[in-house]
Amino acid sequence: MRSIRCLSFVVLAGMLAGNAGAQTDPYRPNALYEGPNKLNTWSISVRGGSPQFYGDLREYDFWPAPHPKEYRPASERGAVGFGLDVNKQLSHLFGASLKLDAGNLRGAKSRIYNSYFRAEYFQTALVGNINMKSLLFGPRKLNRWKIDLHAGFGVLWFKSTAYEIGTGRIKRMSNITQEVVDMDGPNGPYAGLDVSPKKRSNAVVFPVGLAIAYELSPRFDIGIDFVLNNVNTEKLDATVGGDNTSMYDRAGNRGNIQDYKRGNSDLDKFATPYLTLTYKFGKNAIKVGRDKVWDSAKGTYNLRYTDPRLLYKPEKILSMSEIDSIAKANRPKDIDPRLLIDSDNDGVSDYFDKQPNTPAGSIVSGSGVAIDFEQIVNSLTPGQACLEIFANVNFDSDKSVIRPEYNEMLTRIVELLNRTNCRLQLTGHADRRSSDRHNITLSERRVQAVKNYLIKAGVANPSRILTEAYGAFKPIGDNTTKQGQEKNRRVELRFLP
Repeated sequence: MRSIRCLSFVVLAGMLAGNAGAQTDPYRPNALYEGPNKLNTWSISVRGGSPQFYGDLREYDFWPAPHPKEYRPASERGAVGFGLDVNKQLSHLFGASLKLDAGNLRGAKSRIYNSYFRAEYFQTALVGNINMKSLLFGPRKLNRWKIDLHAGFGVLWFKSTAYEIGTGRIKRMSNITQEVVDMDGPNGPYAGLDVSPKKRSNAVVFPVGLAIAYELSPRFDIGIDFVLNNVNTEKLDATVGGDNTSMYDRAGNRGNIQDYKRGNSDLDKFATPYLTLTYKFGKNAIKVGRDKVWDSAKGTYNLRYTDPRLLYKPEKILSMSEIDSIAKANRPKDIDPRLLIDSDNDGVSDYFDKQPNTPAGSIVSGSGVAIDFEQIVNSLTPGQACLEIFANVNFDSDKSVIRPEYNEMLTRIVELLNRTNCRLQLTGHADRRSSDRHNITLSERRVQAVKNYLIKAGVANPSRILTEAYGAFKPIGDNTTKQGQEKNRRVELRFLP
């Protein structure tokens, strides 16, 4: 009995411990499943079978033949048991069930006891289930089958009466109520016996069992469930084993079995082989097909039969040829290479530059045509609309110091900013001879050097100066030549409305 208790508590403790604090990680098969691919987890089962009693008045006693037919009412010739289970699948490997049972028991023994008994019982139990099929065979094999080992604990309420073989006279009862005493009369054989306020006795029960189910459809399962109920009493058959004479000392062999202490026999048990039918709840229920391909887009599987890991598709590792094929399929159309080239380093792409060979350091219009910057500045009136003008400031290698030849141009730019409503966009660049991090920092320093110069030169509203830095990511020259590198070491100045 101790081993049965241990098994019951181990199963329940393992179920709770395995699911305590569980996450949505699909690679923890014992984790409480709450993943993105929803699975149905609730079901209800009905059971029916014939209980077999094992105790002092056991079910079968073949020597001599027990309980003759004339002393067995037709309604009690066979013991029956029914059950209703509410099931919750906590994970693919662990589940829990609330079991409700009702039925009757019978048994007899002519030797020693010369008695047979009848008992009615009700039982409720909390049971934990372990998915042995997936543990032993894996989630992909026998995918229509489910094999559960279950154990738990509960309470059994029973009412038992023992009769004498041959006469059918009542010998013992599980407990005697006031109703029985009143019916028997004040001078009857029950006079003077202790009266129990309870109509039924109760005892702790430890059910263990093995269930095998087959998935008939997305909604229904059929199966068998063998349950062995280990009752923490030996009075389920209204008989205490051992020295039995003390029961016959009062009231003509009749007695209240609750008046007697435990005897020398083992605790009572009864086993029931059930036929079960299970209905599975949930929306859009489906089951896996013969191809054993799980696809959550088709519907919702049941966690009893589906390991959540089967719903996660493995990442595909592409080969180089596949990568090239995808890159070619998504390659944008070729652009005109002149968009990426500024031959005269005036800030206007050759594609739009009407004068692609202006002298170095020229200030040009939006179309790349060299302009007389001084004349434009002198002709401006305060508040005049902005003109589209481009210019570049070049730097020495790995330097952010403004060369003296650009001082006059930058001073006139200050005058232009103060006279118009323009904004000035400063964009810094570098050549490719260092790391990206260094080049970004260097281009930022160059932009800041130009901005600081303009502020010191008297820009009235510094907030109209915008800055960006791209490092070596937007070259206008070939970084493999000194001439190209010099073009790339620049800060572009562009007047914006």
